[in-house]
Amino acid sequence: MSSKKKRRRLRIHLPKIQQKDAPKKKRKKRQRYRLTKSGWIFVGSVAAIVLAIFLIIFIPRSRQNKALKTLGYDKATIKVIREQKLTDTLIEKQYYSDYLAQCINDGTLNMDYLPYYTVVKVSDGFDAKDFLLINRLMDKGYEEDQIQNLFKNLQYWEMTPLLIYDYQPIEQNYIDDCIAHEDVNSQDHFELSNDYYKEYSNSRAADSSQVDMLVNKTWYLSEDYTPENLTDLSSWYAAAGQQLAGVAAEAMQAWGDAGRAVGVTFYAASAYRDYDSQKNVYDNYVLGMGQEAADAASARPGFSEHQTGLTVDIAASNEDDVKEYKDTKAYKWTSTNSQNYGWILRYPEGKEAITGYEFESWHYRYVGVELAQAVYASGMTYDEFWSLYLKPWDNEACKPTQEILDASAWNKASAENESGEASPSPSASPAQ
Repeated sequence: MSSKKKRRRLRIHLPKIQQKDAPKKKRKKRQRYRLTKSGWIFVGSVAAIVLAIFLIIFIPRSRQNKALKTLGYDKATIKVIREQKLTDTLIEKQYYSDYLAQCINDGTLNMDYLPYYTVVKVSDGFDAKDFLLINRLMDKGYEEDQIQNLFKNLQYWEMTPLLIYDYQPIEQNYIDDCIAHEDVNSQDHFELSNDYYKEYSNSRAADSSQVDMLVNKTWYLSEDYTPENLTDLSSWYAAAGQQLAGVAAEAMQAWGDAGRAVGVTFYAASAYRDYDSQKNVYDNYVLGMGQEAADAASARPGFSEHQTGLTVDIAASNEDDVKEYKDTKAYKWTSTNSQNYGWILRYPEGKEAITGYEFESWHYRYVGVELAQAVYASGMTYDEFWSLYLKPWDNEACKPTQEILDASAWNKASAENESGEASPSPSASPAQ
């Protein structure tokens, strides 16, 4: 077959196939969707909501970050601040300090004391005893801003006397007085120019059932109070006719024996005095030097520690060439070892502005070994120590959490002396 015929056949054949077997398909028209007016309104609403969420979340967040950065917080700390939900509080109160930032980062921040972190230096830091002092100052009547001012300007040992003093409505006056004496004051010596304590005012009954009772120019004993188990002291340890409460009498003997073991001898020249005996002593002071001077040298009846039966005035034996007890060998030993036998030097030198009494090197008070060691290690007067750790709370709302009370409990550290070493027990060999 010629090629011409083939081409013809193809021309004839193919159209037939297309017509019969492969009919031409109709092209479908693409469907177009058009939003109605209500549809456009819906889309616009969704877009508006998304935009609003963006504005509500991200713009304020950016502004907050900027505010925190302005206060002094870095990017990493800001992240932690957000995680701890502190953002609003810190910005609203304008709280910042290097120490606060540090505590936020390391997770040691105690939110109950947040305002006070702003005035504390990193080198000073905060611990449970600081929190306890804050609560005690609150219980005394001080407001948050006053306590902030005190912590900002004073050392710990400059604030504890405020627990003894009357409430100071203008705390700045007290701060200025402390600052004026910063060259001479220390934890061992404290003096002020002004008087912050009205003696014998607002007097309160002491809890005479406790060996650790505080008796001073605020806390008193009733006229008819007599210690339980009054015991006569042996002539080996006291002048004739002296008595002490039973527990103190035993401690006096142990103390005296320990002194003799290292060649130190002393005795109780005066011990228990009842109300009437103290009245006679005080009245004689008033006659001899006037009431103001008498109040610095002697306690008014009812306000004397001698009535507790837990107090002695001691004198040195075999040191006749020395007139004052503070210059004796006995004083050097008793003043540094008494705590190991339950006794404390009650009116130490340099603390007259706190105790309200002149230095009495001979006056010792029995409180028990553990407590005496804690008081000695603290460097505080017994008035301060008792008011910080032992005093009943006037306002229970000011009382800190049990966690703070447990962490700051005085008996946790009572076995440590100022060097951080364990204090010797009464049975240990006494030091010379």
